[in-house]
Amino acid sequence: MSLNTYWAYGLRIDAEIVCPELPIHPGPSGNADVTIRLLAPIASVSESLEQRYFEVRPGVFRMAVPRVGHYLVEAGKLISIEPLEGVSAEEVRLFLLGSAMGALLYQRGLFPLHGSTVETRWGAMIFVGAQGAGKSTLAAQFHSQGYRLLSDDVCAVAVTADGLQTLPALAQFRLCADAYERLGTPEGARFDIDKFVVPMGDGYCSHPVPLRAIHILGDQEGNTPEFRVLRGFDRVQRLFENLYRPEYLKGQGTQSDLMRLAGEIAQKATLVAVTRKRDPAAIKGLVGFLESAWAELFAKGPFKEKI
Repeated sequence: MSLNTYWAYGLRIDAEIVCPELPIHPGPSGNADVTIRLLAPIASVSESLEQRYFEVRPGVFRMAVPRVGHYLVEAGKLISIEPLEGVSAEEVRLFLLGSAMGALLYQRGLFPLHGSTVETRWGAMIFVGAQGAGKSTLAAQFHSQGYRLLSDDVCAVAVTADGLQTLPALAQFRLCADAYERLGTPEGARFDIDKFVVPMGDGYCSHPVPLRAIHILGDQEGNTPEFRVLRGFDRVQRLFENLYRPEYLKGQGTQSDLMRLAGEIAQKATLVAVTRKRDPAAIKGLVGFLESAWAELFAKGPFKEKI
């Protein structure tokens, strides 16, 4: 079977399935960091596919998704998919690029946050928060105002020789219907399972960007947004509260490494609580509010130590 070669999370990915959500690898052929293998379809529903479950052991992650199939992730290098006969390619990719990829990032010792990332002149700004907090909506608004984005839904942070880096991921947004409509039904969008998928196009940043700040989105009653830099020892706990699928971490062989990485992120990156009234009409104003807050907080310039 021919392989399709992609590039995401700083990894060369060879896949036996077509993944339009993944950026094409820009360089010459070479050894893959990750291989995605497609096994023969399951002709009938086994007992393990009657309910969703997952299993985590060092270097091994297994998952069964009812009406979709089985996924096996091994050693941060191999994802094997055993689809249910007749399942759509979109459903297979939804869990491949979400849960299975998240488990692979854990196996590779990366720190996956459930959020969206925008590139700014000060560095990468990540937005996290509870389900439905408006992470993707805010990222899409930044995108519409000319900012390049690195990721939506899963943001991977890595330690490199150049310090903490936020890695580019899928070059698309997944938006609920009201956020999609506010963007004016952008070109190239499609409906996929439960949300609208919108390509980032030229607004996608394909290279790692130094991590500058992580913003935890929350709600408040007042009309004026608040921007509060977090201090103290609970910053590590706040990071773990916003991991992507934190239940996938327990049992990983890299768990202790990720604990140390969380401490390093809390020490070197700025953590901010951003609260605002949940008002779709105010999203453009929130972008301007954050731009002003960054200019004041990081007045020393791009990638300098925070004040």
